[in-house]
Amino acid sequence: MKPTPWRLAGALILALAAPPASALNILLSNDDGYDHPNLRAVYDALKARGHTVKISAPYREQSARGGAFFYGREVRIGRDSDPAYPDSYYLTTWEDGLCQSPACAGKEVRVEISGTPVMAILLGLEKILPDPDLAIVGPNPGNNLGPLNNISGTFNAAATALQQGVPSIAVSVDLKERDSARVAEIVARLVDTLERHRPPGEALLPAGTGLNVNLPPTGAIAGIQATRIGSKRPFAIVYTDDLGPLFAAQAGKPGISFAAVPEATPAQQQDEAVWLARGYITISPFSGQPAETSPPAAAQALLGLPYKENAQ
Repeated sequence: MKPTPWRLAGALILALAAPPASALNILLSNDDGYDHPNLRAVYDALKARGHTVKISAPYREQSARGGAFFYGREVRIGRDSDPAYPDSYYLTTWEDGLCQSPACAGKEVRVEISGTPVMAILLGLEKILPDPDLAIVGPNPGNNLGPLNNISGTFNAAATALQQGVPSIAVSVDLKERDSARVAEIVARLVDTLERHRPPGEALLPAGTGLNVNLPPTGAIAGIQATRIGSKRPFAIVYTDDLGPLFAAQAGKPGISFAAVPEATPAQQQDEAVWLARGYITISPFSGQPAETSPPAAAQALLGLPYKENAQ
């Protein structure tokens, strides 16, 4: 019997006690840069289990870039200079504009900038490790939950790999998490469990299914829970005229900040944000496609909308 995403997520509850499985080809990426400690720790843990592992990541931190990418623009592929990570690559491109600093004010300049998470995963799938058994994006410092996944570079890079037909996992951890080795071990055991439970000759996950995995602080894990992405947000993203309450150095200046949200409703109790707040590792299946919903009552009337220049 072919496993459903929910049954696969349930099987991962056994992950913390699972021994290593057989070797896989695994592509790693993130939205925090090719040399981030979390990414390197996962690389080390998976290599130690005998997997073939390669990294294709942005050059520098690219959080909240969502599905952004630069097109029709030359890129440069770089390689990690650390000999411990010979299979780690990054992506940059250029931005042209007028210099604003006193040293070159008014002059045309070209600045090297990082490629985005989506660009990095596309590079990885095309050149660094084509046709991998699995793509893992993260672990991101800061949980990606509910609707906020729409703006997450981590989640959107994983969704991009999934749309290319590659089983994908997006992993995020608590913003203050510092135990990269412990996080990496949990990720490696999740991979072990997926390998152990896949039917012979099939992919690690059903076609078109990815997993969004969020970890609470590793020192206080209450358990593992199969969840849905859902609608519960941990916070709201807002425009403000004063950044000071959360960003003291920007006091009195306008910008984008964060705000509190209401408590979860009864209908949101299975959402990943709710279970993460209870201390659980959450595992939510996702499709990588925009969610569909029932058409509004006015939809049929919209089909008669005048669209010709002289329509009455």
